[in-house]
Amino acid sequence: QLASTTKEAFDMVLVQPEGRSNVFRAWSSSALRDIPFGAIQLALFELIKAYILNNPNIEIDSSTLQSEAVIGAIAGGIGAFLTNPLDVITTRIITQETDGDEEPLGVFDMGKLIYQEGGP
Repeated sequence: QLASTTKEAFDMVLVQPEGRSNVFRAWSSSALRDIPFGAIQLALFELIKAYILNNPNIEIDSSTLQSEAVIGAIAGGIGAFLTNPLDVITTRIITQETDGDEEPLGVFDMGKLIYQEGGP
């Protein structure tokens, strides 16, 4: 169900009880995705930078903006790759449609459904 105005969308998401419930489910899924992503990205960024600094054969100034951007992009790409399944779960929770009688799926139930539909 799509809203035709901003006010209608606001009402659907934050005023109606099922909308607020869906926002909470999506928030929970987002936290389960964003915390591991941030941890992976930061850890890899620091590991790559330390490797460059401690390796005498690599002559890259790892403190420049350009090198930190490249290192951050590599770390972020790996983090995104590893946490993508959680991103899919979050997107499916946000976009799921339910009948009035049907309870929307949470994080783990949506994960099970996605696994049943497409496998690992």
